[in-house]
Amino acid sequence: MPQLTLYGYYKSSCTTRLRIALALKNIEHKTVYIDFFNKEHRGDAYTAINPNQSLPTLAADEGDGKGPVYITQSVAALEYLEEAFPDNGIRLLPSNAADRARVRSLVEIVVADLQPRQAAQTLEKLGNDLGANQDQKVKWAYDWCIKELRAYEKQVTATASPGKYSVGDTVTLADVCLVPGIQNAVERWGVDLEKDFPALAKIYDNLKALPEVQGAHWAKQPDAPKE
Repeated sequence: MPQLTLYGYYKSSCTTRLRIALALKNIEHKTVYIDFFNKEHRGDAYTAINPNQSLPTLAADEGDGKGPVYITQSVAALEYLEEAFPDNGIRLLPSNAADRARVRSLVEIVVADLQPRQAAQTLEKLGNDLGANQDQKVKWAYDWCIKELRAYEKQVTATASPGKYSVGDTVTLADVCLVPGIQNAVERWGVDLEKDFPALAKIYDNLKALPEVQGAHWAKQPDAPKE
């Protein structure tokens, strides 16, 4: 079995995706905590394994003497977990090709359309290059959350018989990505999920009931600030 190391940060939504998936699939791994606040991700040591300086990185060592493979994008890491550990825990991609396509479409709404537009480096760029103040940054992030969560909600309600989760009654990669996306939208940007997205609110309630999701919340991570 590959030996896994997750390089992450407690508040990183992309890292949270990996934490949830690793827990749902019951995969043993160790974690290296990267101090994003103090810009450790931009230091030479981390840049050597992830030139994009993004979080997380999943290192997979097959034990063949070649050293670890560094998977530097969260969705690629999620797909790797499905392929390398097919019999661990639950399957996060459906067996049906059409349902897999639905899952992947929802994943892309979060990871390609939502998350990058309210990521720290985007907001930093808005301030540094365009002079946006904090209120303008918050409005920018809020507006994108509303737009993309609306698109997500329309897709999950388009089916005649929606299930407990994003695609049917089994947790998928779409849900793994949705959880931190909603956490950001609600906790950081003030989105009223119950009011604006009732279908997503129900899905999120079902997801929050899972111990694997509860344990992956940023506030419960060892590197999170303690009150």
